[in-house]
Amino acid sequence: MKKIISILLASSFLAFSANAESMIGVKLGWGKLSGERTEDPSHGIASEAEGNVDHEYGAIFIETSLTDMVSVGLEWVPLEGHISTKDTTASDTTALVSNLKTLYALVPIGSAYGKVGISHVELGVDSNYTQNTVNEFDDDAYGATIGIGAQLDSPIPFMDVVRIEGNYTKFQEISITTTDTNHDSIKKTGEADLLTLSISLAKSF
Repeated sequence: MKKIISILLASSFLAFSANAESMIGVKLGWGKLSGERTEDPSHGIASEAEGNVDHEYGAIFIETSLTDMVSVGLEWVPLEGHISTKDTTASDTTALVSNLKTLYALVPIGSAYGKVGISHVELGVDSNYTQNTVNEFDDDAYGATIGIGAQLDSPIPFMDVVRIEGNYTKFQEISITTTDTNHDSIKKTGEADLLTLSISLAKSF
């Protein structure tokens, strides 16, 4: 899937960059990443718990127009987030989420626009307790992204565009398997979603 996304993006930019308008930009925003996990009932009583983390973030993006009505782009958030339910439950692991990348299409509607895309994030796991061992886990996840925003002319001389944008991403189910001191293997599955609000500046080239 990673190779397919890379090939599609590269093909789009190579095919249209000669005659299309492109832009590169930076984004500052606020994001809330929420997760929910369930414990495998075959290894004890099933339990559910939720956790979330919110923080400011930065991103960079590059975008090119395919037609007057459709643009495609790639956005990268080079930050890491931690999600844990340790404070409210006996959860034995913390999820690490990093390097969020989104391949998207943007359709303008007057001064506003709609956005759809595919997001990919790298995953890691930390054990909260020394008596537990992480055996295996999903090391990445994909999600569907939808968004809406407004685009304005930039008041800053060396920038061309200002955007105000909101996005929502729903990620696929992931799983983690751990072993405790009694050698009991416990599998947990979970889902996550991401809400972001941002402002960005971009320069055409």
